[in-house]
Amino acid sequence: MPRQPRTVAIIPIYNEAPTVRAVLDDVTRRVDRVIAVDDGSTDDTPVLLGGLAARNRHVTVIRLPRNVGMAGALKRGFQEAERWLKRGMLHKNDVLINIDADGQHKSEYIPAVLKTMARGNWEIVLTRRDFSKYPLYKRLGNRALSWVSRVLSGHPYHDVESGFRFMRARVVPHLLDYFTGWRYSCAQEIALITALGGFRVNNTFVVRIAYYRPGTTIWDGFIVLLMSLYTFARVRLGLKVR
Repeated sequence: MPRQPRTVAIIPIYNEAPTVRAVLDDVTRRVDRVIAVDDGSTDDTPVLLGGLAARNRHVTVIRLPRNVGMAGALKRGFQEAERWLKRGMLHKNDVLINIDADGQHKSEYIPAVLKTMARGNWEIVLTRRDFSKYPLYKRLGNRALSWVSRVLSGHPYHDVESGFRFMRARVVPHLLDYFTGWRYSCAQEIALITALGGFRVNNTFVVRIAYYRPGTTIWDGFIVLLMSLYTFARVRLGLKVR
């Protein structure tokens, strides 16, 4: 009988003291392991994470000495997963799950997405958000960035900026060859690197987001666009970052 894939949630966290305990308590009930990356938090987040790790040996906390942004924290989580893979602590078919610590992603979707992943033999399932709670400018911006990713990668992306992502562990070494993890570019980078790398990607599983969290600007969108072109060029030319 084939081994059931294990699940590891990689959660970047920055100053999420009001929500982090509830989010991690919920996620740990639905996955096998958690890699919590504290991105240089200055509130009570480090104390709360320390307590969670002390109570649950399946929670690994990585404390970054300074804030590097969500993409940088996510990259550190991928690096830890790759280390586990090399040491035999992870199998190539195990599933890494990216989920935010602010409560906007509902972990109750995890079992259904895993079933979709298994049925379609997908290597990556990037969830597609229901944008009913999002302002018009955000919907238009996402549509534009998704179109750019479709053109550059040849993959029919619908919501390339979604951060609720499921990925087979075998994808990580290739991803880290090209992933810079800079600012807000992580979603576009991951989407392009994996699609251009020939991995099987699904972006059709619709999820409802608990709430819309503002923060990104038009300037951030412009930076992401430039990073998309830069990532496409690097992957096509085989210019690795490590």
